[in-house]
Amino acid sequence: MALFGPLIAPYGVNEQIVADARQPPSLQHWFGTDNLGRDVFTRVVIGARDILALAGLGTLLAVVCGTAFGLLSGYMGAWFDEGLMRLFDSLLAMPALLLSLLLLGILGPSRSSVLIVIVIVYTPIVARVVRSVVLSVKTRGFVEASRL
Repeated sequence: MALFGPLIAPYGVNEQIVADARQPPSLQHWFGTDNLGRDVFTRVVIGARDILALAGLGTLLAVVCGTAFGLLSGYMGAWFDEGLMRLFDSLLAMPALLLSLLLLGILGPSRSSVLIVIVIVYTPIVARVVRSVVLSVKTRGFVEASRL
């Protein structure tokens, strides 16, 4: 529903109807209106579209970064693997919500900060999965035969 927000929103995002200020939910205003007369349903639908886009982009970037780190860590091994996995273990040791709030407190409230936090919180999960797959495939016979 949020993807088609502008098509189904009955009013403009900032359209004010002062006569309808502070109205309860009704057939005309499904979620009611705020103190300036703006339709709350319209604002929720448009805001949800932005949040979904931000979450999707953050997840995509976390998968790309996690895949890259997991491939490098699994393939290179040695000190790089140990160091990177200990860093990711320390990030995974903290609850995701607590880590997110801590990072947002440091970075400040903005869309780019939220995007960075999503990437930082979810990259270690993807990296560990990719690393484990690389380690299992790396020791198989056909990979060792290709090195010769």
